Amino acid sequence: MKPLSSLWVAVAGTALLSLAAVGSPAVAAGASNPGAALVVPSTWTVASTPATNPATFTFLNGVSCVGPAFCIAAGQTQVGANDAPLVERYDGTWSILATPSPAGGNGAYFESVSCTGPDFCAAVGVQYPGAFQQNFAEVWNGTSWSITAAPDRSASANGFLSGVSCVSPTFCVAVGGDAATGTDESLVERWDGANWTIVTDASSGGLHPGLNMVSCLSTSFCSAVGASFAGVEVPYTEFWNGASWTIATTPAVSGATQTLFSGVSCALPTMCMAAGYQANGSASGNLVEQWNGTAWNVQSVPKPLPPGVGFPSAVECFGPTSCVLVGQSSQGMGSGSTMVETWDGSAWSLGTTPQPGYQASLADSIHGISCVGGSWCVGVGEENDSSLLPQPMILTAAIPRPGYYEVATDGGLFAFGTPFFGSMGGQPLNEPIVGMAVTPDGGGYWEVATDGGIFSFGDAQFYGSMGGQPLNKPIVGMASTPDGRGYWEVATDGGIFSFGDAQFYGSMGGQPLNKPIVGMASTPDGAGYFEVAGDGGIFAFGDAVFRGSMGGHPLNKPINGIAVSAGGGYYEVASDGGLFAFAVPFDGSMGGQPLNQPVVGMALAPGGGYFEVATDGGIFAFGGAIFRGSMGGHPLNKPIVGIGQ
Repeated sequence: MKPLSSLWVAVAGTALLSLAAVGSPAVAAGASNPGAALVVPSTWTVASTPATNPATFTFLNGVSCVGPAFCIAAGQTQVGANDAPLVERYDGTWSILATPSPAGGNGAYFESVSCTGPDFCAAVGVQYPGAFQQNFAEVWNGTSWSITAAPDRSASANGFLSGVSCVSPTFCVAVGGDAATGTDESLVERWDGANWTIVTDASSGGLHPGLNMVSCLSTSFCSAVGASFAGVEVPYTEFWNGASWTIATTPAVSGATQTLFSGVSCALPTMCMAAGYQANGSASGNLVEQWNGTAWNVQSVPKPLPPGVGFPSAVECFGPTSCVLVGQSSQGMGSGSTMVETWDGSAWSLGTTPQPGYQASLADSIHGISCVGGSWCVGVGEENDSSLLPQPMILTAAIPRPGYYEVATDGGLFAFGTPFFGSMGGQPLNEPIVGMAVTPDGGGYWEVATDGGIFSFGDAQFYGSMGGQPLNKPIVGMASTPDGRGYWEVATDGGIFSFGDAQFYGSMGGQPLNKPIVGMASTPDGAGYFEVAGDGGIFAFGDAVFRGSMGGHPLNKPINGIAVSAGGGYYEVASDGGLFAFAVPFDGSMGGQPLNQPVVGMALAPGGGYFEVATDGGIFAFGGAIFRGSMGGHPLNKPIVGIGQ
């Protein structure tokens, strides 16, 4: 039995950047913005990967990125005659990490990897201790990989783990299958922070299923997919509700002689995409079904250009309107090309990808995909070099969000080059709005009030709030996790409140402060955050690295905002528009320039540079930031308090 799809820095001085002319007014709260569109990756490039032994079969099967500066890719290589696990890390460049192999036998390899941050990943696959293949797993602690025993139901029957999904360092689910009962059966194991244990999944009733991939949103929601083999091979899915696994009815394609799912990704409990293959004569190739919270529905997916036949390996949804499917356009035995398709919330589109192999006719293929909303997608797989042996291949594509939002104290929201999904403008509020955050896929946003009330729009999900709860001090801001499945609120005393998958890493709550906290920002991977005070003091928690601050230095005006770059450096912005850069480029500021109203915040631009925003809605663009309009010079019911990008 085998897996179903193997296949401190000185403070910068000020400089003036010429401002763009004020454009047309923004889309006001309650209006629509038909010119805006959600962004999916389009331009793929080949990344430089470390040299491996060209005389061996070496490729990557899975990848997990937790921000723009940390990814882990896992797969297999060879050491002598044995298979060996291969792991590559991205921390600005790709490098090979030392990975232990099991003692004895014929080696092991990885099929899948899942990371929750730079300090924890789990990888699973197959090992060969003797006559039968068995389950294999390792974990990463931020420094090294170590083998962790993944139990088998039988030492005298084949078993495998082919997919893993981690919600936290103490909750992962791995799936696969074995033949411990004499026939193929699905297998589910759970990691509790110390051990893997087999858990009882749904009784298949003689369907003889195997599971290829799993996607978990929380400890109470996972979706696992594969195929069952009772008679005709058909798609098979199970769901975890926090207490038990149940089988979901999965449509089979009429007339197909073989159908299976190789990948699944869930953006919400009510939106998952499963991808795989169907053999159905002229309709052979891509199979995609969408879960709506109740049922699976077959999607219409473009075929590759003839004579290719689509073989999807994996799918990644980084929002309900943003999915990427990867695999191969097969052109016959041993030949084919990389394949990418994207979902924009309404339809699938066939993309264009490089073919980096030695010959275009050889079997380049993408096996795994991981996307960070508002940042990038990374696809991994194999290319065939001049030795005609597969070698690791990594493709990347940017997915920046265009435009920006301004939010006012009454909850009115103004969209520039971005979709409008609604707002609290004109709605009753217990307390004024003080900030906002945009979902990673650009498909929604949150507004936050001084009492901690959270208001969700578009695909932004509500995960709880401090609204209605006692607070020592008012809330002044919020930040979203990189996957959009959680957020933090921060109060003027430095208290931090975590919701959804946002983790608490400490705070200044209860600690003495020279000046109140005025804002926060998360690190790129979401495994930490910064708090910033009105005097420019910076407080770092989790994996946030302190790189200097304006604390203890003279300021013309108080600091009122912070923004963190993809590399972990950050900016502080003051109410006079003065900007202070720490381990990041300084591209100019409004410091020393005339302002109609004070600056209240800032945001980074996806192409480089940044924006400052004033209480009258004036927007100031620096560096590569593109001015798309503002509320400056336009009537406002209430002042602007923040910007979202």
